[in-house]
Amino acid sequence: MLHAVPFRKLSLALVAVTILGACQGGDTDAAAGAKDGGGSGSDGTVLTSAIGDTPELSISSKLIGTAQLGTALDGQGSYTIFLPVDDAWKALEAADRAAIESEENRSQLVALLRQHIAPGYVVAADLDKGLSNKNRTVTLTTMGAAPIALHRDGENITLGQGKDAPKIVGAPIVAGNDVVYRIDRLIPPPN
Repeated sequence: MLHAVPFRKLSLALVAVTILGACQGGDTDAAAGAKDGGGSGSDGTVLTSAIGDTPELSISSKLIGTAQLGTALDGQGSYTIFLPVDDAWKALEAADRAAIESEENRSQLVALLRQHIAPGYVVAADLDKGLSNKNRTVTLTTMGAAPIALHRDGENITLGQGKDAPKIVGAPIVAGNDVVYRIDRLIPPPN
């Protein structure tokens, strides 16, 4: 069962993340030089084209387009992106989801998505190698306010610990310079 993150708590955390993001490098539209991605995604980028063909990522694909992050993620840098599947977005209350999707809350959406994005290209073999160490933990810096700590829990890889921690589901998707992992929940905002 998926659990929704209360939007009011999410809103406060996202405002803080947005401010931090502005201090760290500014406008996401200007981040990383754009390249012609072609494709048929909602914003015409390699990333949205690749994930747009994955039915369970249709909401994430749409939200990346709404946030105007596709071009930045298709730039010269490489990113590892943990995208919630559609059921994770649908678990939010209707009013909270509508607020996230609205144009006036675009900065909050950008901040939420940044918490799901780590700079660098981390493929499944890299995760497996890192998680095979004694501590069975891999920590990735994100574009948001807090790092992501990945853990091995039996056959599952979780982002955080506990029964409500998001889990990676399915095989990764390579999209241009990026690697996309599907997750079954949203990454909660940092406390």
